[in-house]
Amino acid sequence: MERLSNDITAVMKEAETEIERFDLKYGEKIMAYFSEMPTIGGFPYRIIVVEKPDGIIYSGFRQWDTAHNISQWTAGIYNLDRLRIITDEKILPEADTAILKAELLKLEQIELPENIHNEKAIVLDGSEWKFGVSLAHKNIDYTWKTPTEDINLFIPIIELMRKQYPDKI
Repeated sequence: MERLSNDITAVMKEAETEIERFDLKYGEKIMAYFSEMPTIGGFPYRIIVVEKPDGIIYSGFRQWDTAHNISQWTAGIYNLDRLRIITDEKILPEADTAILKAELLKLEQIELPENIHNEKAIVLDGSEWKFGVSLAHKNIDYTWKTPTEDINLFIPIIELMRKQYPDKI
């Protein structure tokens, strides 16, 4: 039985669940992830960077095709089991792999902030951003709408991940 709803919040929650669902193979490890959950007018997506057991690093991409689904749901009834998800996967070029490893090593050697959410800023509407890294001795996850200046620590990795899919985001 399919799950139907007239609650756009339920749709957004299901879209977030779907874009975060990557099927990793045995021994694969997520090194970093980045996602954007815009308001309903946008296209939520997540990018991951994964290391295979043989050392090869690839990126994975999942995005909810918001325009497609919203055009199908003209009556305001949303089918939570039929979200159209766009996927892609590609091996990171050697140059990008070297940059990624160097940036992760830098993060390994410094004390990372507990959060990067600017609590003094007020955002009434906008995207929610998520970023996380898995380092040798710590895993860090951040969520923000407006970041602090500490975001600069992660910009090289975020830009590297986003440049893998320039035509999709």
